[in-house]
Amino acid sequence: MWRSLLAVLAGWAAIQALVLATDAVLVRLFPGQYGAGMIPPDWLTALTLCTGLIWSAAGGWLTARLAPERPWRHALYLVLWGETLGVVYAVTTLGRIQWWYPAGLMALFPAAVAAGAWLCVGRLPGKAGAAGGRN
Repeated sequence: MWRSLLAVLAGWAAIQALVLATDAVLVRLFPGQYGAGMIPPDWLTALTLCTGLIWSAAGGWLTARLAPERPWRHALYLVLWGETLGVVYAVTTLGRIQWWYPAGLMALFPAAVAAGAWLCVGRLPGKAGAAGGRN
């Protein structure tokens, strides 16, 4: 059980660390447009959304890789955790950032995590025949 919990938390922590590192880089690259208390232009918010989805796929891969068994189930737990916190994030940032950013994250996060898990496992759950894949 502890290893399962750690697999999900490690995937989530990796996503958060990568997002925070990306934010630090963007603050340096675009100091007048990106930072605390600023609403960035749409193109920069879209860039942030895209990188966040890439990092979400990386977190899905890591979660599936570290899962002691049933990597797809662990990826699902990561999605449930992320969506729960996504609702909290959307409510707390309402009116402070573009509405479509948290909506896009919540809509695309499950697919990004699933893509990362698929890269690790190599097949969809319940499908037989993948060489070396884990269920």
